[in-house]
Amino acid sequence: MHAARRGQLDLVAVWRLGRLSRSLPHLLAVLDELRHLGVGFVSIRNPGLDPTSVSGMLMLSIVGAFASYERELLRERVLAGVRRAQSKGTHRSRPRVTLNACPALALFDAGHSGREIASMLAVSRATHRRRLAEAAQNICSEPGQRGVALPIIPSPRLRPGVLGHR
Repeated sequence: MHAARRGQLDLVAVWRLGRLSRSLPHLLAVLDELRHLGVGFVSIRNPGLDPTSVSGMLMLSIVGAFASYERELLRERVLAGVRRAQSKGTHRSRPRVTLNACPALALFDAGHSGREIASMLAVSRATHRRRLAEAAQNICSEPGQRGVALPIIPSPRLRPGVLGHR
């Protein structure tokens, strides 16, 4: 929409109407804004829908209403299935990967990098960093253990110049 507002687009093409908006009122608002900006609209799966005519807007409204209904119905079914599985006790999240911090710290003291340690312990680098941070919080939160400091292994995403650095 930003590109359309800046006048950089002549046409907006979407695969399905459901990909353009999440509700019927939002769909109508988007189409109205596109019309005022002079930007055309095409739905690839519904090529006959013409938002420039009255009958086309009626058809878009009907198709958009069904898309919104279908989306909400799917959402309700998914939530019902999750609740049913939870009530039976079969719904589980992804298993938590455990990591003992002592071998990881020993490897770090031996001069291995965070990537090498994660590879040796068969965990992802992110899991390795998280478990060390959790271990540092547990150790530092115990009374009488204030002088203990675990090494901080920097995330590659936090370095300047790398995508994601703020």
